[in-house]
Amino acid sequence: MRIRQIAVLLTALGMLAAGCGGNDDDDDGGAGGREASGTGYELSLADGWTDQTKNAKGSVINIDLLLARRAARFASTVNILREKVAEDVENDDLRTVYRGQLESVGARDITATRAAALDDEDAFTYKYAQKGPTGDALRGRQVALVHEGRAYTITLTTLKANFDDANAQFSEMLRSWRWK
Repeated sequence: MRIRQIAVLLTALGMLAAGCGGNDDDDDGGAGGREASGTGYELSLADGWTDQTKNAKGSVINIDLLLARRAARFASTVNILREKVAEDVENDDLRTVYRGQLESVGARDITATRAAALDDEDAFTYKYAQKGPTGDALRGRQVALVHEGRAYTITLTTLKANFDDANAQFSEMLRSWRWK
């Protein structure tokens, strides 16, 4: 899949994945310190978050890992996409394409990108606002980087009212990210 297609789909996917309230997993309500593993990486789950990757099977794009935090009407989600890119693709290429495509899927109030890191590797991040399928005000944050020929795009989507708390937990999980 080309970077341009990923950029268009990743924000739309975040909205759709977040649209469900809660999940059908028999989880314990959040056991902080539990690990979730994707292809070539792992991270610790923040309290209240569960691995919901099995619920993403058959989606329009291949989600490497899907995390969710239960909510009464709108689950906060983190989806992680891992896609092969051309050898010459770098973080600056992703930054340019992703920012340019966010508006095409209804994102607005896109912040300037700023430096970030995953397991001490350079990445970038930005925040944006969006309307959900039912008109809910959503907030999102994405972190992206190229690692060993793959683009990793990590997207948080949540209700605007829940953003500060969900974003703090998102940051906590990202700090625990380790390449395997």
